[in-house]
Amino acid sequence: MPDTRPGLKFDDHGICYACLHFDQQKETNWKNRWSELEKICDKYRGCNGDGYDCAMAVSGGKDSHFQVYIMKEKLKMNPLLLSVGNLDWTEIGRSNLNNISETFGCDMLMFQPNRKIAKIMMKKAFEKLGSPSWYLDYLIYAYPYKMSIKMGLKLLVYGEDVNYTYGGEHGKETPSAMLQPLNDVAKQVWNEWFVDGDINKKDLISIKQPSIEECRTFGLEPIYLSYFVPWNTHHNYEVAKKWGFQHLEHEYQREGFIENYDQIDTLSYLVNIFMKYPKYGHAYSTDMASRWIRYGMKTRDEMIPLVEENDGQLDQGTLKKFCEFIDISVPQFWKIIDKWYDPDLFEKTKDELWKPKFKVGKGIEP
Repeated sequence: MPDTRPGLKFDDHGICYACLHFDQQKETNWKNRWSELEKICDKYRGCNGDGYDCAMAVSGGKDSHFQVYIMKEKLKMNPLLLSVGNLDWTEIGRSNLNNISETFGCDMLMFQPNRKIAKIMMKKAFEKLGSPSWYLDYLIYAYPYKMSIKMGLKLLVYGEDVNYTYGGEHGKETPSAMLQPLNDVAKQVWNEWFVDGDINKKDLISIKQPSIEECRTFGLEPIYLSYFVPWNTHHNYEVAKKWGFQHLEHEYQREGFIENYDQIDTLSYLVNIFMKYPKYGHAYSTDMASRWIRYGMKTRDEMIPLVEENDGQLDQGTLKKFCEFIDISVPQFWKIIDKWYDPDLFEKTKDELWKPKFKVGKGIEP
């Protein structure tokens, strides 16, 4: 991982905390951690009679399948699944979400975003933050907390702690997911959206997160499953396949990705993932390559050429769907993108193309 990743820290030997934390898993007493999880489940199992024991935030992806497998099949909990819908769906994405409910026998509540507001906010966040999915990400973090409280469910289960697992500002290992909304996936901005008057605070009420005080007053106990079981996204994929999860390759071939099983339920959202490249010089191929190296599946030398080939590519289908949704032309899109390229990492050619100043695996050479 390059040091341009926001919040990523390195030790004195130049090893990033994501790798250090993964290595620490080898020393973790997972038997004790599993016993802790069992005690938590024992505390809440049957707490609502024949009703739900807990809530789980799911998207339908491989990790969601793995999480529900752990909680429903292994720990015999009766979860209510909480999900936020997409603005556009792949057929595989819809099928995978349905599969979780059908295979594991779980009820699910889905919040479908306000398309009018989503369209306005996606364009605003693209132009002002370089993070077009800000509205959706905020909603994804707000909805499970709000709905758990509304449904009277005190145990809320999430997958991995993004900051601890992949490196970030709040990198201390903890079972509690109470601080998850502060992990910087969705930046903590608010009042600037209302300056031009085309939306108001009522338009964003659905994404307003309950405060930590409100959660604690209710007695909410949000947890990360990754604290209690070893977290390996490729392993999760292999488990998910046994329970009916399908990858994207039979439906769609994506440009700019080295795998076909992660972030596959929607295409327009992938612009947000691409935006890391002009801002930080790396995108999702770097993320996935780093995981595979960390897991011992591939070597660094094997991954470098794949990252070089894929990281700076934006899939044309993704671009088309995104531009259609926020009603801009492709030239307008690239004009907005121009301001997000970091001139320390990229230089512009005479034909208005951006070329990296860095070499993958080496950085910017003197």
